[in-house]
Amino acid sequence: MRRHPRARRLQILLDMAEKAEQQALQEWGRLQQKLHQEDAQREQLKSYANEYQQQLSVPGGQPLSSGFLHNTLGFIGQIEAALKTQNEQIKLLQERVAAARNQYLEQHGKVKALSGLMDRLDHEHDQLADKELQKQSDEWANRAAFRNSRP
Repeated sequence: MRRHPRARRLQILLDMAEKAEQQALQEWGRLQQKLHQEDAQREQLKSYANEYQQQLSVPGGQPLSSGFLHNTLGFIGQIEAALKTQNEQIKLLQERVAAARNQYLEQHGKVKALSGLMDRLDHEHDQLADKELQKQSDEWANRAAFRNSRP
């Protein structure tokens, strides 16, 4: 519980900043997960392209028909087009991940700064309370000493 009155009032802002930080962290994580999925899909497309290219390079001792060549080259072309699109999607997603990361870091910085300010206010409040307590204690001690010194 915050002790300084201003720190208590700032608690609402801290709660809001922490909520925004958590949302930014979740968004960053969601986008990273999506990026990993898209990257896995790209690797799968590369694997398909390699399989079709191997079919062309290792025919198995039989002559390749023109229909087979035409179909296989068509599949390879489609996969390469899909790979190009996938690479573009990944690039855009990487930019979104970087933006989400920056958003999270900004929110985290706000939470840290606000929390630090509130801690400092509480520390100052505690120091002032300790000074006041010491002052009162000294006054009581002086009064008691003055009473005891009177004849």
